[in-house]
Amino acid sequence: MRSTTAVINLDHLRSNLAVIKQKAHGRGICAMVKANAYGHGMVQCAKVLEAEGVDFLGVALVDEAVVLRQAGIRMPILVLTPNEPQDAALAVTHGLTMVICSMEQARVLNAAAKDTKVGGHVFVDTGMHRDGFPFQEVHERLDELAQLENLELTGICTHLATTDVADDAFIQEQLERFSTVLKNCADRGRTFACIHAANTGAVWQTPESLFTLVRPGISLYGYASPLDPSVQLHPVMSITSRVISLRRLWPGETVSYGRRYAVDRPTTIATIPIGYGDGYSRSLSNKAHCVIDGKRYPVVGTVCMDEIMVDVGDDPIEVGSLVHLLGEQTTEDGSASVDANDLAQWAETIPYEITTMVGPRIPRTFIGGRGQ
Repeated sequence: MRSTTAVINLDHLRSNLAVIKQKAHGRGICAMVKANAYGHGMVQCAKVLEAEGVDFLGVALVDEAVVLRQAGIRMPILVLTPNEPQDAALAVTHGLTMVICSMEQARVLNAAAKDTKVGGHVFVDTGMHRDGFPFQEVHERLDELAQLENLELTGICTHLATTDVADDAFIQEQLERFSTVLKNCADRGRTFACIHAANTGAVWQTPESLFTLVRPGISLYGYASPLDPSVQLHPVMSITSRVISLRRLWPGETVSYGRRYAVDRPTTIATIPIGYGDGYSRSLSNKAHCVIDGKRYPVVGTVCMDEIMVDVGDDPIEVGSLVHLLGEQTTEDGSASVDANDLAQWAETIPYEITTMVGPRIPRTFIGGRGQ
């Protein structure tokens, strides 16, 4: 096994879920495990979340849900993007709950269900403008959906576009539109067991968005957006590697492709076996840091497909020294660490992308009991 590995702490996943449950004040939980549980290992994380009693698992694709079913997971699974027509039969066979975004999708699912029922949550577009029925047309569409005898509508939902921005006014505008839809539904005698709008950011900052179900994603894995210092979340993933070679460079010599880093003093360059082929983004070139022996060191030169280089100066680093690339804390006193927020800042992206990009070449080791 290569020295670059990811450790997935399932106890941290449980702890984060407990914090979210407290913040949700008794609402149901749809735990998002799409995109390989944001890079953490979909099946293993899903088994833990199932055992912890969440109400739904959330995925993006029917294919992801099928993988969960094949792994023995029997709890409700909500598919949050419109299924492609060829996946309708799979959705029915595996008892999935589909987010219904168009009449075309609904008719295909209804036909695939034949003599059984397929569950659906009506998706209301309140301003994201990605999927769903325009909020102005929902009631007309609900009348049409009611004619599809094999479609059982058990929920209604929307998606908020700006919950990564603190106190953004558009959140309230979307919620007002959604609340108007819900009131009009109630006035017409239409009720839904599941009503949901809140993703991670809304859970922390917008209590009026909680309704009956919430959809936490990145917060399950240790990161909240926007950050709330009062919330104690713990990153679930840590990545380590080891120094595989060292070389001494002299002033004026350069490192890696494009010669984008030139040393201005005698120094030692350490090579670490991780690169953009593993999901360690090329945009981290000359920006990121890692931790070796409790001290941060800069990643220098262009990130390669399989390796990065680190300037360790004159410090006594050796071949085989342990390198911390991602993790909550890497020293006993917490003096040096690198988490997904750090990497996201350096790469000018979001922590979601950092963890999701961690590729299959990096083996995952699961600790913390169930789900292994």
